Amino acid sequence: MTSDGVRARRFLLLAVLVSACTFELAPLVTDDPSPGGGAGGGSGGVAGANVGGVAGGGAPSGGAPAGGGAGGVGATGGDASLGGSGGGPPQEGPLVGDFALGFYYITSEDDFSGTKSTNLYDSNCVLITSVSASFATSLAQLGTGKLSNGTVLSYAGPCACPTSPCYIVADAQHPWGYGVQNKALVPFRTIAVDKNEIAYGKRLYVPGFDGITVPGSPPWGGFVHDGCVSADDAGGTLAGKDLSWFVALKPYYQSLDAQITLTSVLVYEGGTRCP
Repeated sequence: MTSDGVRARRFLLLAVLVSACTFELAPLVTDDPSPGGGAGGGSGGVAGANVGGVAGGGAPSGGAPAGGGAGGVGATGGDASLGGSGGGPPQEGPLVGDFALGFYYITSEDDFSGTKSTNLYDSNCVLITSVSASFATSLAQLGTGKLSNGTVLSYAGPCACPTSPCYIVADAQHPWGYGVQNKALVPFRTIAVDKNEIAYGKRLYVPGFDGITVPGSPPWGGFVHDGCVSADDAGGTLAGKDLSWFVALKPYYQSLDAQITLTSVLVYEGGTRCP
């Protein structure tokens, strides 16, 4: 278990991210996430956090139908253990830097009680559903959330509807919500970054994640991590060498918090290790 100082650092990072991540819908794709935000790192949030988290930082691409693929260790078509056609072992690329580590995850309606009196709308002011005020607040702060019926909503931006912000219903290609540039968030594979430090879509190797058994079950979890991640999310106020790791759900964060005592991680370009 981390010390109080480590916990304080992680929650500080989360507070920064929850105040700003965003995602972009396909018709509006640009290099920058749209203003506003959402799950701290993933898909939006009133304060600008993308698909938020609650515990440490700020929204993956990996081997899942939703986006990106876990990324093989070796070159495509080659023996992973040999690094593909190069003949030598796979190697990470140049060091990008030492980044402060945080976590984020999506909020869940099942964690909240109360009368379902708050209406949620899409960008055309069509009613999506009614939820408790407490869940609506969490969803607005974190940007992405799962309804009790399994539907995932992601932040779509401020709107002139009876309640704002508005949301988009995630499709089958984005079961965990949206990152930047319409990218799918993938548990344990997506990280949120400042684009001035790391370009969106960049494949990276984080040795601090390598060897960690992540919680959950296939295809989203229950595997030994190889350290490969993708910079597919952003936080509006996530600045400089801050990195937030999308870990899907609050219980998963709690499990990882018991394993990981790092407050910062070295980040390398993916190289042949994470092509």
